[in-house]
Amino acid sequence: MINKYLHLVSSTKSQITIFILLNICGLIFFLLPHNIFSNMLDLELYYGKENVVSNFNAIGPEGRSVYVLSSLILDTIYPVLYTSLFLGAYVKLFKSSGVILFIPLIAFSFDILENLQITRLALNFPNVNETHVSLASMATSFKWIAILITVSVLIYGIIKKRKK
Repeated sequence: MINKYLHLVSSTKSQITIFILLNICGLIFFLLPHNIFSNMLDLELYYGKENVVSNFNAIGPEGRSVYVLSSLILDTIYPVLYTSLFLGAYVKLFKSSGVILFIPLIAFSFDILENLQITRLALNFPNVNETHVSLASMATSFKWIAILITVSVLIYGIIKKRKK
């Protein structure tokens, strides 16, 4: 079953489709109401309690409700799409190494954990607990580090393939 999925996401047609869907999803994020996009904690590398309070106050109660929904729905679809895109590319670039496929899966895992933590913060606002902020921020930081590693490995694979 996993091999079928990897075969599917590594086809050129699937890669193009996933790329288009990923960009549509990104556009939807950008168009969210209540100035959510510019106040998304997901886009920061690190944040503290002050950032959370400031960002959540900026989007207001309705914005927080939309942010929760977008975190649980749209921001679950988004990592599924980018992980599928990376996995498809990795299958093409690194045919012999299955272990390397865990790199995008680690980024995916931290992204989902981040979404749950941010949702928890938004649902409990204004009662923002410093520990929960730290957990959410660590998940966000680890997500970005994992994505950076994922992209670096992808670039390495492309350069290595081009040299052959």
